[in-house]
Amino acid sequence: MSARTGGELRRMLRLLGRLRWWIVATALISGATFAAGIGLTATAGGLISRSALVDTTATLTLAIVGVRFFAVARAVGRYLERYVGHLGTFRMLTAVRTWFFAGIEPLAPAVLDQERGGDVLTRIVDDVEALQDLPLRVLVPPLAAVLAAAVGAGVLAALDPPLAGVLGVFLLVSGVVVPMASRRANRARLTELAAQRALASSVAVEGLGALADLVAYGREDLLVERSAELDARRTSTERALARARATNVALSGLLGGLAVLTTLALAVALVRGGRIEGVVLAVVPLAVMATYEAVAPLSASYEHLDRSRIAASRLFGLVDRPATVVEPPADVDPPVPSGRGRVEFDGVDFRYRAGGPDVLHGTTFTIPAGATVAIVGPSGAGKSTLAALLLRFWQPDAGAIRIDGVDLAALGSQGARRAVAVVAQHDHLFDTTVRDNLRLADPDADDERLWAALEAVGLHRVVAALPGGLDARAGEDGRRLSGGERQRLMIARALLADAPVLVLDEATAHLDPATRAAVLAGVRAWRPGRTTVHITHDPTALGAVDLVVHLDAGRVTPAGRQDGTFGGSTLRPSAC
Repeated sequence: MSARTGGELRRMLRLLGRLRWWIVATALISGATFAAGIGLTATAGGLISRSALVDTTATLTLAIVGVRFFAVARAVGRYLERYVGHLGTFRMLTAVRTWFFAGIEPLAPAVLDQERGGDVLTRIVDDVEALQDLPLRVLVPPLAAVLAAAVGAGVLAALDPPLAGVLGVFLLVSGVVVPMASRRANRARLTELAAQRALASSVAVEGLGALADLVAYGREDLLVERSAELDARRTSTERALARARATNVALSGLLGGLAVLTTLALAVALVRGGRIEGVVLAVVPLAVMATYEAVAPLSASYEHLDRSRIAASRLFGLVDRPATVVEPPADVDPPVPSGRGRVEFDGVDFRYRAGGPDVLHGTTFTIPAGATVAIVGPSGAGKSTLAALLLRFWQPDAGAIRIDGVDLAALGSQGARRAVAVVAQHDHLFDTTVRDNLRLADPDADDERLWAALEAVGLHRVVAALPGGLDARAGEDGRRLSGGERQRLMIARALLADAPVLVLDEATAHLDPATRAAVLAGVRAWRPGRTTVHITHDPTALGAVDLVVHLDAGRVTPAGRQDGTFGGSTLRPSAC
C-alpha cells in the first residue's frame, strides 16, 4: 500500500469515527467463520478416515460433536458476517454522503459552477457508492485472511511444522505477490476508467438537458456519436481489467491446487517416515483448501482498494477546494441586524477570477430601509452580481457590504441569507409538491399562509385548479407549470421567507403587463415598509419606485430623466 493510498484511506477512516468498529467486528466474525470452516473440513476429514478403521462410533463421539459444532458455527458466523458487515456499510455510506454534502455546501454555487454537472453527479453517486467496497472488500478480507491463515497454519503445524511452512509460502505468493503485481499493472487503467465514467456521465447529463435543442436542429447524431465513442473507450478499458481479473483468478486457482498437491506429497512422505499417522493424511489437503477459501478474495481486494482510493481522492479533491467566502469564527456569535433592511455598498470592487476584468469597481450606494428600488443598466453591468454578493455566494475583493450597519463578513453566509431573499430567473423548483416547494422558505408555514402567499402573486386559482391543489407536483424544475406560473411560485416562496430585504432579479420578466402589475402590487401589500430591490432591464414596468441605481460597467452612474423623475415618481437622492 503506497503512502498516498494509505493517507487517503486513513483520512476516510477518521471521518467514519466510531463506525470503524463495525469493520473490526466484521473482520473478526469473518475470520472466525473461516476458522470454523477449516475446523469443519479438517475434523470431517479425520472423522471419515477414522470411521473406516473402527467397528463402533463410540470412539468417534468427540469428532462427531466437533463436526456439528463447526458446521453450526460456520453457518451462524456467515449470517452474522453478512448482517453486521452490510449494516455497518449502510451506516458508513450515510455518514459519507452527509459529510460530502456538508463539505460541498460552502462551495455552492461559485465553485460548483466551475465543475461539469455530470462530473459532480458522478462523485455524489458513483464515487460514494464505490466506497461501499472499502469495508467489505478492501479492509475485511485481509484481516480475515490473516486470521484464517493463522488457524490453517496452526492445524498443519500441529501435524508437522514443515507442512505449515509450505502452506505459508503458497499463501504469501497467492495473497500478496500476485495481487501486488497485478495492481501495479492495472492502477493506471483504473484511474483512466474513473475519468472515462465521469466524462460519460457529464456528456449524458449535458446531452439530456440539451436534447430538445438537438432534436429541433436534427443533430441527435452528435450526442449518439459522442456517447458511442466514450462507451467504446470505456468498454476497452473494462475488458483489459476483466482479462487481468480472470488471470488473477486462474493463478489463484493454480497456486491453490499446487499448494494442495505439494502439501499432500509432503504429508505422504511424512507418513512413510512415521512422523504423522496415516489416518490424518486426509486432513492436510482439506485444511489447505479451506484456508485458501479465505485467501481467494485478496486478488479482487487490491482492485477494490484502488477503486476506493480513486473515489476517495475525487471526493476529497472537491471538498478540499477553497470556498469563495471566508466565514467568521464559529466560536464567535455573529451580530444580529435590526431587521429594518437598510443596504449599503461601500466602495465595492469585485472580479470573478484573479486577473479577470472588474465586474464592480468602487461601487457605492445606499438603499434606505423600507425603500422600493430599481437597479438598472445594460447587460453585463454587474446587476446580478449585486444579488450574488448580498447572498455571500461571493465576497468583495475590496470595500464592504452592510445590512442595517452590520458588515456581511461579520454576519456570515447563514446570517446574510436570513436577511436577504432573492428570486432570479433561473432559480430551482424541486420535483415535489407545490406545498413542499413553498415550505422550503418557511418549513413551519401552515396551508392558510401558503394560500395567502399564492394569492399575493395571483397564483391561488391556478394551484387550486391543479389535481391535488397544494399536493400537485411541480415537476422537475417546475416543468409542469408554465414559465409565468413558475416565476410566480418562486416569488411566493421568497415572500414566505419574510426576509428584511427582497431582491427580484428579472423575476417578473416573463409576465404580461397586467399580471406583472398585479404581482408587484401583491409584493408591496405583503411587505409594507420593507425593502424591495428590483433588478431589471425595463424599469418603466415597475411603476412607482423610491430610488433608481444605474449601473454601467460596474460603476454607479446618474439615473433618471433630467427632470428628476422616473416612471412618474419623484426620485429621492441616493448616497451615490
